[in-house]
Amino acid sequence: MTQHYEIPSFVKNRPRTRIVCTIGPATSTATMVERLVRQGMSVARLNLSHGSRADHEGFVSVVRQVSEKLGVSIGILADLPGPKYRVGVMDGPDIQLQRGADFTLFAKVHKGTQEGINVWPIGLHSDVKPGAKILLDEGKVELRVVEVAGTEIRCKVVLGGDVKDNKAVTAPGHTSTLDYFTDETLAALEFALEAKVDFIGLSYIRDTGDLERVRERVKAAKRSCLLVAKIEIKQAVDNLNSILDASDAVMVARGDLGVELPIEMVPGVQKRIIRRANERGKPVITATQMLESMIEASTPTRAEATDVHNAVRDGTDAIMLSGETSIGRNPIRVVQYMARIAKRAEKFLDYADLAGRRQGRTTRHEYGVGEAIAYSAVVAGHDLNAKVILAFTESGATAARVAAFRPRIPVISVSPDPAVGRRMSLRWGVVPLVLSGFNTVQDMFYIGSELALETGYARKTELAIAVVGMPIGVGGSTNLLRVITLPEPKTDVRLDRNH
Repeated sequence: MTQHYEIPSFVKNRPRTRIVCTIGPATSTATMVERLVRQGMSVARLNLSHGSRADHEGFVSVVRQVSEKLGVSIGILADLPGPKYRVGVMDGPDIQLQRGADFTLFAKVHKGTQEGINVWPIGLHSDVKPGAKILLDEGKVELRVVEVAGTEIRCKVVLGGDVKDNKAVTAPGHTSTLDYFTDETLAALEFALEAKVDFIGLSYIRDTGDLERVRERVKAAKRSCLLVAKIEIKQAVDNLNSILDASDAVMVARGDLGVELPIEMVPGVQKRIIRRANERGKPVITATQMLESMIEASTPTRAEATDVHNAVRDGTDAIMLSGETSIGRNPIRVVQYMARIAKRAEKFLDYADLAGRRQGRTTRHEYGVGEAIAYSAVVAGHDLNAKVILAFTESGATAARVAAFRPRIPVISVSPDPAVGRRMSLRWGVVPLVLSGFNTVQDMFYIGSELALETGYARKTELAIAVVGMPIGVGGSTNLLRVITLPEPKTDVRLDRNH
């Protein structure tokens, strides 16, 4: 073999459901990021509502360094603050509010005390009226508005608790009237574009108008990052279908969703979002409090393990860790548990049902030649007992189409573009490889054969399925399927890339 192809054993052994880990003080070093990757992390998340620009620049640098060192595509997801209100900072330690106490929310800068705290960005006073309920930190503290006096919101504490720096402020039933591009969101978007992240998470998205305004700025910056719409308020749930159609991926952001909606509705909404994303072939991330107890504890609760298991079986593409890996005491251990639970759940997936969602038993969103070829590859792989699907892709579309049908066998995405490899890191079951050197279809078949054999995914006389878009070098098309009996002979037959 003239080239050597290597896929690390930890990549081959990780769950097919992707694991997204939030990077923070507990995991900011190259050593910690490498350990996260080795245990199962495919995507590193930056929460741009917390930390400084310098912090996040450091996180991006570390993730890219680790990716290059390990030879593994690691995606970076940067979450924008969005039109979300947050409290400011404390004047000292966290403050403890008691039920019945008076507490004021200020528009002006006011470091947090027992008297009150400021809320940023300015505008909450325009959204609420006396009698409204205001929740801090996803409901850990509940306030009732007594009076709105200019820009001050005077409240009574209904449910006491700790108030911590920069935690979310929500007024259920009162959609934010802020412009999507708050100063904080614009600064975060500018950073994400300059850092060339792979995914941008749109917090507190309300409708496709918010999404399209962000997409315009991404296009103007000539970036190829994908937009992840975070479904976390009622207005987004009401506009779910249109948001799904306009986005590149979605996130079930259960923290704020459980505040905006009655909590008993959240499980059903989660399942609906996952199913509709599956029907459209869009990646879906399930997030928030998945293994929350492990911020402090060394093992998850049985309920948390069941939650992760059920999300995987429902069809989520990815499962996300937040505080568990950003500030938790056991970040490596929590990823180990997440991977173990996901791999176990994958043994019980209803592959036929998941493929059928996309194949069209329920709906036929954007279903054309590419989807038909991808579905045929998955069926052929199963019926012929093939060992691997090789998706040769310029833009990532071919591999994405195949993954949307949830094949039982591994999918290797082969692309010459490192950015495509990173974007594939969020796709269920895809192993991204960055390879160049094929100018003809026969090159692809031969290289694919060598790849399948040398990496150990298949042995001689076994079968691999190759899926290709023609003409070579043009992204977006998926129109050729071939069953390869390994090894594929090398020939000198040449086809012009432009024909």
